[in-house]
Amino acid sequence: MNYSTTILHRLQELETCPSQERQIVKMMELYMECFPVKDAYLFRYSSIGFLAEGVISLVDGKIQYIHDDRYDVRTLSTILDPIQKRKAMYYEGLELFEKTSSHYVIDRDVSCFLITPLFKGSMVYGYIYSLRLKESAKMGQNLLADLTGFGNRVGKMIHSSLHSEGDSNILSKRELEVMSRIAEGNTTKEIADTLGISELTVKQYVKLAVKKLNATNRVHAITEMFRRGFLS
Repeated sequence: MNYSTTILHRLQELETCPSQERQIVKMMELYMECFPVKDAYLFRYSSIGFLAEGVISLVDGKIQYIHDDRYDVRTLSTILDPIQKRKAMYYEGLELFEKTSSHYVIDRDVSCFLITPLFKGSMVYGYIYSLRLKESAKMGQNLLADLTGFGNRVGKMIHSSLHSEGDSNILSKRELEVMSRIAEGNTTKEIADTLGISELTVKQYVKLAVKKLNATNRVHAITEMFRRGFLS
């Protein structure tokens, strides 16, 4: 089966989804429909600290939030290599064992690891990985190329979504100023002293900025600001 034509057509449908949340769910469903996998785990990625944070998983038709899952991918070459090379990669058997850090225990039911980075150009927004393949799966370079193409299309879609929202007026002048100083490494107290406001007020500006950027925390918010061009 030629996945490329099917994926291209179906991905175009995702662009009409009314919300980013719905878009993500439909994208995960499409991934499982078009590729020979039995599960899917979506992570966002930040080059600041090489941090990967769980978003959702889709297993046996059930969606679950996996926000508590966080990894420094520098300790996981099975994730870092595909991110740096921006292409889908597949590991199994001895190679999977050798490339998995001793800090992580591989479940005895896991015999393979398939990962697809979501990227545009040099920017990687996240990745999807699968631990179980369908019995009919024939892993080869053509399938990996299709997965890489899928990741690139999704990455471009994410990029467009972010930049269509990317009017810097989404943040007030004060919120932008506070977040810029956080990005420079200033503490809450230092920002409060410099701007002549209370630490509580600084925290409130941060909270508002995180919410407006649809981020989960201040680190994620700063990453979003760099991606949207608010910071350089």
